[in-house]
Amino acid sequence: MFRKKAKFIIDPLTLSVKQVEKSGKYITARLLSGLGLSVILGFAIAFSYFRFANSPRENSLSREINYYQLKIQLLDNKADKVLNILSMLQDKDDRTYRTIFAMKPLSDEIRNAGIGGPVDYSAKFDVVENGDLLKSTYKKLSEINSRLITQGKSFSDLTNMVRNKERMLASIPSIMPVDKNKIHISSGFGWRQNPFTRSGSQFHPGIDFAGKIGTPIYATGDGIVTDPLGSMTGYGNVIVIEHGYGFETLYAHLSKKLVNVGDKVKRGQIIGLLGNTGPSTGPHIHYEVHRNGEKVNPINYIYSGFTNEEFQEMIKEAEENHKILS
Repeated sequence: MFRKKAKFIIDPLTLSVKQVEKSGKYITARLLSGLGLSVILGFAIAFSYFRFANSPRENSLSREINYYQLKIQLLDNKADKVLNILSMLQDKDDRTYRTIFAMKPLSDEIRNAGIGGPVDYSAKFDVVENGDLLKSTYKKLSEINSRLITQGKSFSDLTNMVRNKERMLASIPSIMPVDKNKIHISSGFGWRQNPFTRSGSQFHPGIDFAGKIGTPIYATGDGIVTDPLGSMTGYGNVIVIEHGYGFETLYAHLSKKLVNVGDKVKRGQIIGLLGNTGPSTGPHIHYEVHRNGEKVNPINYIYSGFTNEEFQEMIKEAEENHKILS
């Protein structure tokens, strides 16, 4: 049915037409050339694929790199927020906490100690992808670490100061040495008429609270019972408490002492009983407050347990009975 096509050529010399016979070598050469072209084309396609198309492993690594880049970016953003919080905390520390406790603000030199420094990690980050982001995040995290250490030390100092202030507040005399409902003021601080001769005047270095013998007497602040220095003539049975911070209190004319020299006492602790020992015109407790060696008006250190109205009434009571509080 089908006839094989024949190939003819024209001889340029004789101008005659001749049929071209295809030999086995010719056919083999044509086959080999076609096969070679196919191989070359295949290599070209494969090279292009591997050169410009990512492998599954590369795609996986690319996704992983993008994931960690996102994580680093989020960490960098959080670092910014933490630094802002630290700045606000630092400002509150300097302007509020340290002001309350009369502490000097930390200098910039102290707060920035350890930030920066001679170690340079730029070269390490420059050889990796997203090196600038890594460098920025690392720098912020280093700053956070340094500032947290400094702020932690600052808060430690504040804590110690607060504890010391608590001890100081507990030690400073601030309450009545006797139940206010069981006594009345019989003599105030300042110049008064001599209670024995009823003539002339003398300085009274404390407050007298008159009451019944045996009424409990309280320590007005934390401290240590100490041996009175100098003569205690005229005081009868007396207790002196060293409170620290420049304060000392004295309780005189006691009927009984319930503590000994060297005992530690707490504010509100019963230390003795009201009495009438020594030179006295009647049962009472003579109470003194000494600050830095000077005898001061105890009324200024009886501010706990009284409303303002009660405090003013106490002063009025003394004035009406011609007992000067000065």
